[in-house]
Amino acid sequence: MVDSGQRRCTRCGALLSRFNAGTRCASCQDGPAARRADPAFWRDPTVRRAVAAWELGTVVKLFRKHTGLSQAGVARMVSIDQAEVSRLERGLKQIRDRRQFVQWTDALGVPEELLGLLPTADPHTPDATSRPGSADTGARGYVALPEGPGQLLLPAGRSVSTTALPVLTLPAASFIGDSLRLDSRPELDAWRTMPMRALVVANRTVDGAVRQFVTDARPSVVRGTASDPVDVPAAYELDDLTYGILWAVSGFEAALLGDDQVLHTSLASLTASPGSPLASDHGLTEVSTMLIGSETAARYILGHRDHLGDAPVFWTREQRGEEAATWLFFRHKYRYLERMAPRRPGGTSGRGFCVPETAVASSPAYERVLLFLAIALMESFGIRTWVTDDGGFAHTDGFALAHGRRAVIASWVRTEGASHLAVTARPGALRTFADVTGHVSHHSATAAEQAGQRLAATAEYLGLDATWLGRRCAQLSAVGTERLARPRSRLLGLEGLEAACRFVAEQLVIIPRTRTAPTR
Repeated sequence: MVDSGQRRCTRCGALLSRFNAGTRCASCQDGPAARRADPAFWRDPTVRRAVAAWELGTVVKLFRKHTGLSQAGVARMVSIDQAEVSRLERGLKQIRDRRQFVQWTDALGVPEELLGLLPTADPHTPDATSRPGSADTGARGYVALPEGPGQLLLPAGRSVSTTALPVLTLPAASFIGDSLRLDSRPELDAWRTMPMRALVVANRTVDGAVRQFVTDARPSVVRGTASDPVDVPAAYELDDLTYGILWAVSGFEAALLGDDQVLHTSLASLTASPGSPLASDHGLTEVSTMLIGSETAARYILGHRDHLGDAPVFWTREQRGEEAATWLFFRHKYRYLERMAPRRPGGTSGRGFCVPETAVASSPAYERVLLFLAIALMESFGIRTWVTDDGGFAHTDGFALAHGRRAVIASWVRTEGASHLAVTARPGALRTFADVTGHVSHHSATAAEQAGQRLAATAEYLGLDATWLGRRCAQLSAVGTERLARPRSRLLGLEGLEAACRFVAEQLVIIPRTRTAPTR
């Protein structure tokens, strides 16, 4: 007689554990029938970018989260050891052979049309052991742009739309000092008169590998005319740093210029008061909505600045580079930081960030670089930064807190079109906000006494190489960033980016090199 209390796997008939509330045993849950992801999963922009960038560890993490598979289950699918899957997800192992990568994508069930995005060669500088963003892979060799006219396609983010920049790629005629020179020629001269944002790329072959250096096509008023030779600073080599800058500036700029007239009217009538909408009913882009929300929150906090004391502490909701890049490029945010910085030297102002490991894992390296630079910008103003990986804080409203006095609540990130603005002096609310900043400051993943140490810890947490960041920021600081990404919108500026790069260069001290570019 069969015990009616016993349950069996609907797939293989094996007895189910009394601790298993499902209908399949563990083996069948990890088996072939459960390994396929929904088609919508492969259409997700984050997944598509990870596949195109050969970020297999990110793909596997997202795949497991979507399907519920264990690392052991994925290991059985690919016929490897579970420890190898763990190393892959933690960035300690890289798949750099195209055939191996395709074997993985076959096992995971990546659709054929998505595999069409794979380049014929590894898009990273070959390195079988280093973590993403290390000194070598941080200067990753993006797929070389072919010589002649073309375009650089910058992918969509969560709010930023896909942007295509016209690009003219030419071989460098010479390498002088720390610049690559492109001699004047008719097609180059014509390209430099293009009114829209366009790029000029100088090719240079070093040790058999093509390296590319990018600059804004339009000449600076100070530096000459369109018929002059073009000198491209070696600091502008296309890598995760410069790519991230171009991605953010171009994406922000295209959206803001597209909304210019309506946005001007909206900002002119903006009121920073509780319940005010973040956008009008004129179909503004998400980036314009971000700018209005950010400006609303900034104005609201500044309106209560005198009640917040000399060194308030802040909580912010930015988790990804796309959100954090607003600190680097939205002009009003830099002015806000200047006014909110500690009023006395050595003040104890701080700012907490909640950046869960899942957000780090799903972010491409260039976005993580932008997040790092935004945190460095805070530190440059004397604001100590704290980073927690506790996702329980992800939905905490942004606020500015004067301990024991009052808190100003001002959120615009992930608020679904409605501003969160309020002022409170209730003791219970103040204790709650103090508990948040107190807990995060004492359990920060980047805790250290000195700003440089905190920046190094932040780089490590984000999977970036601090030495590479210090070197590259020093190079950019030496030549400035205007010729790389001069904004066309009056709402954007480079002051925040410049300040962040200078501070990183100062804090992440490196051994000077005799040359910052490839040898002749």
